[in-house]
Amino acid sequence: MSLIAYYDLFLRLETIDGEIFEGFGSHCSAEYCLHEFGREEEAMQIDNWLFYAGDIRRVQPIESAPTHIWQNRTEYDMRLDAGPFRAMEEGRKTVELRLYDEKRRQLRPGDAIRFENADDETESLHVLIKAMHLFPDFTALYAALDLRACGYRPEELVNASPTDMERYYSPVEQKRWGVVGIEIELI
Repeated sequence: MSLIAYYDLFLRLETIDGEIFEGFGSHCSAEYCLHEFGREEEAMQIDNWLFYAGDIRRVQPIESAPTHIWQNRTEYDMRLDAGPFRAMEEGRKTVELRLYDEKRRQLRPGDAIRFENADDETESLHVLIKAMHLFPDFTALYAALDLRACGYRPEELVNASPTDMERYYSPVEQKRWGVVGIEIELI
C-alpha cells in the first residue's frame, strides 16, 4: 500500500487491530520515519497518531471534511522573505520549506497560517495547510518534491540544491529536527 496518494485528503483509516481514525493525513517518508523513529517504513500521520503502512488495514478518502474541522482550525503566524512571499502570492509557491522543529510539529492539515512579508509587515497572506511532507533533511525533500511548487522558477531548477536551505537551517539543525514541506493553498 502506497500512502503518498492519500497525503492531502480527509481520511478514515482502519488499523489491523480494527481501530478507526478520521482526520487529515500527513505523509511521512520511510527515510523520515527511519531518522525520527528508527523504523524504515512509510507512514501516515493523523493528528498525533502515526500509522506505519504495515499496521494499516484500510485507508479510505472521505469526500468532504466535517464542517467542525474547518470551523475549529488553528491559525499560526510565520514570517517569509519577500521573494518567497511574492511567489506564494502569485500562486507559484504552494509548498513552504521549514525545519520540523517544535513550532512546526504543532501544525496539522486543515490549520491556517498567516505569512507576514519580512520586508513589509503590513503585507500578509492567509493559507490553508493541505498536507505535511516530512523528511530527515532537505536532500531527501529535494529528491521527492516538485521544486517548482517550492518556489523555484523553471530556469532556476538546474542550479537548485538542498544546500540552498542552509541559509536558514544548518545541517546540524536538520539532523536534529528533520524538515517539512508544508503544502498550502491561498484562502
